[in-house]
Order: sequence, then structure tokens, then C-alpha cells
Amino acid sequence: MRKSIGLVILFTCLVSAAQAQIQARHFPQDAQWVLHMDLKALNESPMGHTLKRSLDDQMRRGVAALKAASGIDLTNDVDSVVVCGKGGNAEAGGVMYAYGRFNIPKLTAIAGGAKEFQNKPFGKRNLLSWSDKGKRTNLCFINPTLVVMSQQERLLQEAVSVIDGKAKGMEAGQSFAKMLAHRKGRFLAAQANNLSALTGTNPQFQLLKQAEALLLEIGQMNGANGFDCALVLKAANKEMAQQMNQAAMGLQALFMLQATQNPDLAEAAQNLKVSMQDNYVTVNLQLPEEMLKKALQARLGQSQNRAAAGTEKKTARPTL
Repeated sequence: MRKSIGLVILFTCLVSAAQAQIQARHFPQDAQWVLHMDLKALNESPMGHTLKRSLDDQMRRGVAALKAASGIDLTNDVDSVVVCGKGGNAEAGGVMYAYGRFNIPKLTAIAGGAKEFQNKPFGKRNLLSWSDKGKRTNLCFINPTLVVMSQQERLLQEAVSVIDGKAKGMEAGQSFAKMLAHRKGRFLAAQANNLSALTGTNPQFQLLKQAEALLLEIGQMNGANGFDCALVLKAANKEMAQQMNQAAMGLQALFMLQATQNPDLAEAAQNLKVSMQDNYVTVNLQLPEEMLKKALQARLGQSQNRAAAGTEKKTARPTL
């Protein structure tokens, strides 16, 4: 779904001051996993301003070129992005909902220039689709503040039916519905059930595989600039929670021992706090601005070194 998220952001355009509103009834009642990116909360936060200032020249030029060509402002046009799925695993596919301000005629015309473009009716709405690297991308504008997208037409049709009230959606009191609400200072929330199916056989996710459900939240630190990350894992019972708690502390100790090979990871591990209450295990990590800046500068330095090495390789003359 990462490609889908990028495409929706690419095709977003500001047309009015209307405020998009997330409603629980928009999403399927039997969703198994939900990801909510609150871009409005991020853009309004101190960390959002810090991230904007941290963009390198290449990123700034890309954003400026996109805005000049299409009128798209990536920092203002999209308020929230929600991705959710009903399948037992992430590969079963999902649907993305983007809330913002959309110029439907203009964006339909832009999509019309894509490869193998189709525009076909679906009830009172139209489903747009095009080919991208051998896969179909399907999109439907619900109104000027909501667009829905999926790589599977069937899932998109089901999503539109839920939004139109033809199929039952979530109720306000459901657990997923609570994490969809806008909350100042919280940028990302992810919640999932049936983790054993979602994580598959990847050994890196064995800790998560032992849990029944998880809730991940990332937001603004209190009293300082930085990210506050909290992961809550629900175990089947207290004994299983104790095992998960010990495994989490073991991973923390392992990361701290890697100070020579990976000093940034070891430093982050020192800020990690693991706690347990009943059958819930909480892993909290605070990443101050200075730590993030140092990691970002190191990453940019690596990118520049790779780019320089590539340039030297292209310009080097063969020797006899």
C-alpha cells in the first residue's frame, strides 16, 4: 500500500477551505487492521515545522516543482490518510482513504492521461483506474473532501458501498473508531488484530506474533521537541505477557550492546522503556530532536556519498 499512499498524495489538489472529517461509518465493521496518518496534526506541530526545515535542497526542489506543475501543496492539501484491511494478512490487500480538498474535474483529467485509463460508472459514482507497472490502480472520488483508492477493484467497490450506507460500517464505540479520531499532537496510530496471520513467518516480528492485538501511536513529545512512540501489545493471558515483556527487555539489551556497530540504535535503545500491566505490555520510546537531527544528517551524508561514488563511476575513463 505504500505506492498507493504516494499516488493519492500525488493526485491531491487544494480547492477550498473545507475541512475533511473522518467518520467511523466510512470503514468496514470487520476490519482487521487500520493505519491512520494525521498529516494535519503533524503539520501543525513543532516536529512538523522541524521536519519542513530539515528538507534538503533536492527535496525542496521536488516539492516546489510539483506545486508549480499542478498546484499541489503537500503540506496543506491532505489532512489525513487512513489505510485499512479486512483480510487475515497484509498481502490480502487494503483500501486507502484520503481526506483533504480535491478538485475532482482537474484530477480526473490528470488521471485520464495515465496508461490504460478507464472511467466507468458504479451506481451514482465513477470508478477511475489505470495501469502502473503492470498493476491496476483504482480510485473513486466520494466528494471534494474524500477520495478512496485500492489496487483491487472489488475492495474499492465494497468500500464505496460502505460509505454510501449500502453495507454496515463501524460504530462510534468500536476500538478502531477511537484511534481514527483526530487528537492534537498525535501523528500516527496503527491498530491490528489477528497478528499471527498479519506478521507471517518473518522472524523479525516474532514478538508481535505472540500478541493478540497491538496499538502503535507516534506523536509530539511533552515538554520538548521530538517524537513520543508507544507500542501496546495485548497478550492472551498474564503468563504470555510476562514472556513478551522479557523478550522486549532482551531486545533492548541486545541493541545497547551494539554501540560500536550501530551507535544510533544503541542510543535509541537507552531511551526505551518496557512495562507490563495485567496482560498488556507497553514499549515506549522517546526520540528527542537532537537525536533525530543527528540520524538525519548521517542518512543524508550516506546518500551524498553514494551519489558522489556513482558520479565518479560514470565519469571515470577506462584504462588500458
